[in-house]
Amino acid sequence: MKPPPPSSALLQPVRFSTEQLPARDRFDAWREHLRPVADLAPAADGVGTSAIDLACWDLGSFAMCQERNSGTRFSRTLRRVKTVFADHWYLFLIKAGSNWVVSDGGWSSGQEIRGAPGQLSLYSLGEAFHGEMNPIEVLMLFIPRDAFARQAGRLDRLNNTIIDTTRGQLLSDYMLALERQLPNLTHDEVPAIVRATEAMIAACLTPTPDSLEDARDGVILSLGERARKVVQARLSDPRLTPACLAKSIGVSRSALYRLFEPHGGAARYVRNTRLAAAHRALCDLTETRQIQQIAGSFGFTSSQEFSRAFRLRYGYSPSELRADISRSTLHLGRDPVIEGGRTLGEFLRTTA
Repeated sequence: MKPPPPSSALLQPVRFSTEQLPARDRFDAWREHLRPVADLAPAADGVGTSAIDLACWDLGSFAMCQERNSGTRFSRTLRRVKTVFADHWYLFLIKAGSNWVVSDGGWSSGQEIRGAPGQLSLYSLGEAFHGEMNPIEVLMLFIPRDAFARQAGRLDRLNNTIIDTTRGQLLSDYMLALERQLPNLTHDEVPAIVRATEAMIAACLTPTPDSLEDARDGVILSLGERARKVVQARLSDPRLTPACLAKSIGVSRSALYRLFEPHGGAARYVRNTRLAAAHRALCDLTETRQIQQIAGSFGFTSSQEFSRAFRLRYGYSPSELRADISRSTLHLGRDPVIEGGRTLGEFLRTTA
């Protein structure tokens, strides 16, 4: 038996990838891997040959999964529900692509929903369903029923529905923010993440005055994700000020200050985000624009101002970075088919 990892160690996901397999074998490997969740069959336009990637972060009582696949038909029959017990709900956030799902039992029997990018839906593994995914990239959060026993009736009524409310958008933003934090998450931080996630789900899907207060930290994280999206969308706009940012995410200037206080303020956050984007562009060997053009594309109106800010942030100039990158070579490694600890199937079996 392996000793438990140190609490300060980074939490590692279980990764599944078919990249190293021959194209003809990829779908069968994926189908076998997801058998505890659903039965897969070729999509209407045939078996996709692109690589499938799945990463599952085991958070103890929750699991967050990132998946990118080339499309499939899927079903979870009543027989599969009874023989492979996994009575979980799961939140399904589409980042790219689309799907359709039909419920074959429970409150939403016969109801079909069609998902598109940006939409958040709730499904239950305790009910039968079938549907199809087109080439898609999704973020999923698996939730054991025992964690929400008191709210089970209300959550069951949300099964196989799109959560298109304001609170649903907050929950989507929270999931995206949590996804961004996962690579830096340590084992000793997991209990706090679980508590925050439970509070956010309760506040956004089954709200009460107490649950809204409990979810305060999660709401702050969601607002931070919303602000991040605004900044990313307006990196080239030199007119993006803290006042504009506050208006865009619907908070007061004082609330914006509290939100970005850990980052040194909203103005510094915007500048550092622009510098980071410029840094990535300068590291791109296919980027042919001049340095001043790159600076202008990320909201810097003065090349001298950009160079000073860049050196202050990174300790070297943009031209020095570009010279170093031009002398370097890139090495892209490949993951094995599966690496890590508890797979998604094992998580579902052991947290039922």
